Amino acid sequence: MKYALVCKNEPRETGYRVAEVLNTKAWEAATEHFWVECPDDLTIDSKWFDPSDNTFKDFATSSEFTVAIAADGQPTTTGTQTI
Repeated sequence: MKYALVCKNEPRETGYRVAEVLNTKAWEAATEHFWVECPDDLTIDSKWFDPSDNTFKDFATSSEFTVAIAADGQPTTTGTQTI
């Protein structure tokens, strides 16, 4: 069994971010973090922790992170600067 370090100050969906996954509890967690047993295949940021039922859940599909593609096939950017 592995352990996941969950960050209460980093919300994801309706729960919290998985910041670390280790074979053992490596250190005492600060107030805003806690360790919880997790599946062996869990990796950092692959799922989020739901404290309401103490499970790890997949992220919801969101169009928020889509990338616009220009007519020339290159991604468009905003807020960039020329150096």
